[in-house]
Amino acid sequence: SYTGLDTARSSVTVAAGQRAVRNFDLSSGVYKLDTFTVSGAREGSAAAITAQRNAENVKNVVSMDQFGNLPNMSAGELAMRLPGVAGNLDDEGNVSGLTVRGFGPTQNRVTIDGSLVAGNGGANRQFQTHALTGGIFDQLEVIKGHTPDQSADSLGGTINLKTRSPLSMAEKRRFSYSAGMRFAPSFSQQIPLRKDHPSHPLLNFSYQEVFDVLGGQRNLGIAISTFYSENVAGYFRTIRDYENTTNTPAYVWDFRTQDAFNNRKQEAFNLKADYRLSPQTKFSFGVIVSDANEPFNRLYETRAFTNQTAPNATTSGVIPGYTDRLTSVRPVATSIIDVTETMFSFYGRTRQINFEGEHKFDRLSLDYTVNGSSQHSHLGVGGGGSFTNRITGIGWTLDRTKSDLYPSFIQTAGPDITDPLNYRPNGAITARNSKRNTETLEYRANAKYSLPTEFPLAVKAGADYRMQKFFENGGAQRWNYTGTTALPSDPSIVTWSSLKTGLKIPQWEGAQFIKDYKPVNTALWSEDNYYREQQYFTGTRGVTEFVTSGYGMVQGKFHGLGFIAGVRGEKTEDDAWGYTKAKIGTTAAQQVADPLGSAIKDYASNYRDRVGSYTKTFPSAHLTYDLTSNVKAHVSWSQSFARAAFSNLLPTESFNDTAQTLTINNQSLKPQLATNWDATLEYYFEPVGQLSAGWFQKTIKDFIVSGTISGTVPTGANNGYNGDFGGYTILTSSNAGTAYVQGWELTYQQQFTSLPGLLKTLALSANYTAITTHGDFGGSSTLTGDQVVGFIPRTANLSLSWRYRRLSTRLLWNYQSDYIRAYSAATVGRNQYYLARKVINLGFNYELRRGLGLFSDVSNLTNEPQSYYRGIRDQRERTLIGGTTITIGLEGKF
Repeated sequence: SYTGLDTARSSVTVAAGQRAVRNFDLSSGVYKLDTFTVSGAREGSAAAITAQRNAENVKNVVSMDQFGNLPNMSAGELAMRLPGVAGNLDDEGNVSGLTVRGFGPTQNRVTIDGSLVAGNGGANRQFQTHALTGGIFDQLEVIKGHTPDQSADSLGGTINLKTRSPLSMAEKRRFSYSAGMRFAPSFSQQIPLRKDHPSHPLLNFSYQEVFDVLGGQRNLGIAISTFYSENVAGYFRTIRDYENTTNTPAYVWDFRTQDAFNNRKQEAFNLKADYRLSPQTKFSFGVIVSDANEPFNRLYETRAFTNQTAPNATTSGVIPGYTDRLTSVRPVATSIIDVTETMFSFYGRTRQINFEGEHKFDRLSLDYTVNGSSQHSHLGVGGGGSFTNRITGIGWTLDRTKSDLYPSFIQTAGPDITDPLNYRPNGAITARNSKRNTETLEYRANAKYSLPTEFPLAVKAGADYRMQKFFENGGAQRWNYTGTTALPSDPSIVTWSSLKTGLKIPQWEGAQFIKDYKPVNTALWSEDNYYREQQYFTGTRGVTEFVTSGYGMVQGKFHGLGFIAGVRGEKTEDDAWGYTKAKIGTTAAQQVADPLGSAIKDYASNYRDRVGSYTKTFPSAHLTYDLTSNVKAHVSWSQSFARAAFSNLLPTESFNDTAQTLTINNQSLKPQLATNWDATLEYYFEPVGQLSAGWFQKTIKDFIVSGTISGTVPTGANNGYNGDFGGYTILTSSNAGTAYVQGWELTYQQQFTSLPGLLKTLALSANYTAITTHGDFGGSSTLTGDQVVGFIPRTANLSLSWRYRRLSTRLLWNYQSDYIRAYSAATVGRNQYYLARKVINLGFNYELRRGLGLFSDVSNLTNEPQSYYRGIRDQRERTLIGGTTITIGLEGKF
């Protein structure tokens, strides 16, 4: 049986000692609807539902093409449409991480075919999902109930990307392609920088073929996928900071506007080869090559701010008499306007090589995997770096009466803020130039033995060894301005704020002054040589982690009851190294006279190499029961965890001579541990229909708490700190605290082929998730959901598709509720909340002929912004407008 297809039955006669093959080419009347054949998207949906239906644990499965052409074919864009999953957006609107059942991106694992993929999120263990296109994968699954044969290092759930297996293809050869152009329509709100670069390509090509080799039949399958895109982002953002109060009115003491532009170029290549040596032996080999390059990421910011002194009649920055829409500032020395330009680059390379073998010997099955993955990033400058020009003693009035998003900014005193000659460089031009790397190497082996019982029963055991490494090399530089006059501005830079408000603030381009890490005019700029040498030490550090694990489990099925039970054990060893600053450093005069020698004296002798380890066991039990042929129940109990971020393990030292304390990191931090209960009830119906309700509960312990006392520094030259800090109290991080998370996940999916007329091609998919939480989270007081930073209490998705003859359409709606981003019990008015967001995508496809179609997709149809507020909704702290984009192109297969 197979979802969406009619069940087929056949008797097969097997002679003693022989092998019999019987292929079932299933078909169904529901695949024939009037004058057309249902597209591959429905086939992918049926395959995903079938995989989920047959799963022995709690998981959600989705086909990569189930929701049409998502922005940049991002795996994150797809995963956020599953129950219990929410997308975390970066400033450009990319889904850079995933929150699963309330737990953020750093606490969830991303794998490819079950193997860990090297992260690109720095020292926080996060894999940024937008860095790897979903166009080279077949399915995505979110595993929420971990079985013993899987690593359980995900508090919320594991996101697993599955590559295509060419041997399962019915035909001999298949080509598919998509060639499109994404552009920013002129009729929507787009910043000038984006309007100047309106159109960029999106290309995807795949080839699969099955060969007969070495006397076999259809025993070698090859799949190749290539992808290229230019995912251009241009956004406008406004930021304000209010008086620290939840009462109204509240004055605005800090007002900023930003224009940003970035072209994220992505290239990807995937090769997978499956070779079946015999009916009992199969080998697979896979290679993934992905590059994500951002050669020129630009940000232009204008900031007007003053002091936060209580408004008074003569000396404060803010003048008394302010309202909830009007703030006036007097021209004191601390009333400042800063104009900052930042240009940097990012070059990321992700590589993965995977080899797998499978062997079946009567009752014994063996499989093994060798997987290597690496991610190398160069965080460069892309131009001049970060550069600020300043003007002081400015009076102004900020009037939000007519428009909160585009308020009137009126100068009332001080030098003319529209004249670039009145500005002076403030501080140095700083250029980043560092390299960040993560690498993983993994070996896995499993053995499964089917016992000679009347019902299916097997025991399974296996071992896993993984090395994961994070290291980075610092190399930032900065140059101080040695001139006395104003620097020339760049009048070609036009900001969105200037168009909307009419205020013409001058802008500068740092690349005019610093290029290729060298001053254009050496008479005006002097490099801070000590800073350059210092950065080598402060930015050069790393962690190597070794994980050795093994498991044992029993698996079987008795009539309609399926079960898995077992335990997994893991030993984790960490070796972290880096440089810390000497207790007594060199003087400023020494640093100028001998920058290299001073940096060596301050840091080289303070090289630290720290080790730590811990061992944990993770039992689990999973039950499934077929109540009827169409109704299935899941109940599971399992343990999952999240390891400490690498940043919590890197050697750090900060001291307080007055308090006689030394604060360091703890390399033996244990993981945060969750005990999970899951229960789901699933009803499957034709054609390609599903209705499910799931409940889960998590008890989380061992939150990471900083500032706990961990002994005293010994005295003597060999105390581990070069003889310094003898007798100081050691403060470090430890594991403490408990929290509880509980939630409901509801899912409904159906294709309405039984409806009359034009409605019978209608299909609907929807889900809703509601989560609550409470606990101390390692602190001293009890917190609830609206106090837990990053916890998203409600998410929902809706997909509605319809087809008429050659035309098909799809509407996607995604919802995330309000949630808190920054919390302080002492200063409630400073709490920052993310405003609920509803995003609509719209897609069209038209079949020009069999195997060739025209597509058009609108992303963020209503130009829904990302918005935050402080304390109360009326105090909009920041709003980011990313713009609407349209993608048009051709797709086909043959």
